[in-house]
Amino acid sequence: MKDIFKVHNVDARKIGTIVKEPIVDVTITSPPYFNLKDYGYKNQIGFGQKYNEYLEDLRLVFEQVFDITKDSGTLWVIIDTFRKDGEVVPLPFDFSNKISEVGWKLQEVIIWGKDRTVPWAHKGQMRSLFEYVLLFSKTKNYNFNIDKVRDFQSLKKWWVKYPERYNPKGKTPEAIWNFDIPMQGSWGKGYIKHFCPLPEDMIAQMLKITTEENDVVLDCFSGSGAVLSKADNMKRRYIGFELNEDYISMFNNYLKETGKQKRKEYELEEKGSMEQNKFQKLILDLRALKFARLFYRKLKAEGLDEIIKIHVERSQATPQKVNSLFVIQYDVLVKSISQKNRIETFLNHAISKAPLSKFGIDPRFRFISNINDFYDLLSNKKLYSYTTQVTHKFKKEFVLEELIDLPKSDIIISRIKVNLDEKDYE
Repeated sequence: MKDIFKVHNVDARKIGTIVKEPIVDVTITSPPYFNLKDYGYKNQIGFGQKYNEYLEDLRLVFEQVFDITKDSGTLWVIIDTFRKDGEVVPLPFDFSNKISEVGWKLQEVIIWGKDRTVPWAHKGQMRSLFEYVLLFSKTKNYNFNIDKVRDFQSLKKWWVKYPERYNPKGKTPEAIWNFDIPMQGSWGKGYIKHFCPLPEDMIAQMLKITTEENDVVLDCFSGSGAVLSKADNMKRRYIGFELNEDYISMFNNYLKETGKQKRKEYELEEKGSMEQNKFQKLILDLRALKFARLFYRKLKAEGLDEIIKIHVERSQATPQKVNSLFVIQYDVLVKSISQKNRIETFLNHAISKAPLSKFGIDPRFRFISNINDFYDLLSNKKLYSYTTQVTHKFKKEFVLEELIDLPKSDIIISRIKVNLDEKDYE
């Protein structure tokens, strides 16, 4: 089995003679251009073929890829339209229809905006600055972890005040990707100049979305080996197919020279992903505190001015409400337990509607009228107080013995510490 994980000097139409079991987690590839570039091989795919023959050969290749792909596996194909006899030929969609015949299911159509590219501009045509990236799956249950590539660093400043409007893991990527084609030579001195090299960052994004470490990555048209080298950098196993022996040799040398350093860079980047976890926790903390502030103000507006303090505590319980992300325990100190039923009735109504229903919180309420009982629920660790006007910046840090001295305006107390200044995010 070990001999499989390398680049094979074999025609992609014969993949099935090398790989015979469904071991592939993802294929990332860009098929040869149709009748545009002569790769110098007899009976090659693309150059010198009729269009229908070209599509049929691609169907043959990706039928074999389908057979060796796991049920949870996916296929990324970078492909573009072209002009023939004065008309645009919609190759990406003809290709999609052709490989759907063997079972591939089209899941995403992404526009790859690329700046550094060959200027295919002729009279009467616009300059081509993009290609299509098509994502297919083998079954309906396929690997697709979009959370790994969410952007949490370029959110608008309002996330501090409106955490309920933002996904805790960050902003979902759009279906328009902007990755510049690498400049020739950027892969290192002496590395083969490939006709259309794929950007490392774009390959990494695909791998993050559809694979985990130690998964198997296939490129059936390896070319310069951009996909395979990135797979190796990111601790994935790879299988490639390439007819150009010089490409294979240069790829192996490149991997030998740069592999260790590139893997170290990947490991450092993975450590940086902890920042996303911190952001997620912060968003959920902000939601938990703001939720208390809003339901207090709604109760007061209803004439139910019974609340003295609200203690906000994270819970490890499993959410029971639909679309809830987490459970928060709200211990509410009230003036009189006689109003408990009225407060509960109103709260149950309020949390079922926006804005409170949008927080992703499954709230658990506990009402206490005895101050000593309330004290018994609190931790001896540091606590933080918040007002009903601001819950993204704590008002006071205190210990349990100092609770009695808190101002009446410091309604919300918690072990959750949030100390954000809006101006820092403008």
